[in-house]
Amino acid sequence: MGSVKDYFSGLGSGFLSLLKGMQVTGKEFVTPKITEKYPENRDSHHIPERFRACLTLKYDGEGNHKCIACGTCERNCPNGTISITSKMVEKWDGSKKKKLDKYIYDLGSCTFCQLCVISCPTDALEFSNDFEQAVFTRDKLAKQLNYLPEKPEPEPTEEEKAKFLAEKQAKIEAAKKAAAAKKAAAAPASLIDENDPKVKAALAKCAGDPAKEAKVREALEKAARLKADKAAAAAPASLIDENDPKVKAALAKCAGDPAKEAKVREALEKAARLKADKAAAAPAKAGSNPNNDK
Repeated sequence: MGSVKDYFSGLGSGFLSLLKGMQVTGKEFVTPKITEKYPENRDSHHIPERFRACLTLKYDGEGNHKCIACGTCERNCPNGTISITSKMVEKWDGSKKKKLDKYIYDLGSCTFCQLCVISCPTDALEFSNDFEQAVFTRDKLAKQLNYLPEKPEPEPTEEEKAKFLAEKQAKIEAAKKAAAAKKAAAAPASLIDENDPKVKAALAKCAGDPAKEAKVREALEKAARLKADKAAAAAPASLIDENDPKVKAALAKCAGDPAKEAKVREALEKAARLKADKAAAAPAKAGSNPNNDK
């Protein structure tokens, strides 16, 4: 009897438990739904604007982005999510410009820290709030953000071309003048005597022909230098004592005036030679004095 009683007691408790569970389930049949109607309400579903779903390049209405391929975002990414490939393109004026070739972003390894967006110097990046990023393979999580075709460099206007050519020509002329001035400063002073009748006649024959005049001047300069070298070799050594205070004072007075300095040096040289001649003549007179024999 005890076993039969226990059987029906357990059966009754189980039935009561079933009724309690069905009661909870029955209540849910008549309770209003509070879940989101996704994906039916995809168009009207509100996603917070600051939600970070996927990194994107900002494109304007004309399909241009601001990325300059500096690589700052790639360096700052803690997970190596970003890979940038750049290229060099030649502009119409001959200069070269660095441009973005491929911007690869791996959504699967992104931590959504937004360091790339914050550190971008041109404000070219942003996170979209498009949360529907599910795919069937991990390869599809790697995206190329510069998906629009690259536009060619804009053609310059006639005014820009004229301005560029004028600036280029001005730079060339300035460089030529600087080079000529440097060459003239480095070159020794000309020895050609422009007042010499022979020089005047030689230069007059090539008037109006700069190339011929340059050759004639070169030949005259060469001849003048040879003549000066011969004269310097034939001239006796200078007797001026450069360490003499009086000589230093005399030369200091005419500093900056080559003509005056040349005259002063000539006078000092003459005085030094006279002094040397007197000194050389004094021993000879002493040797011929008859009183020296007594």
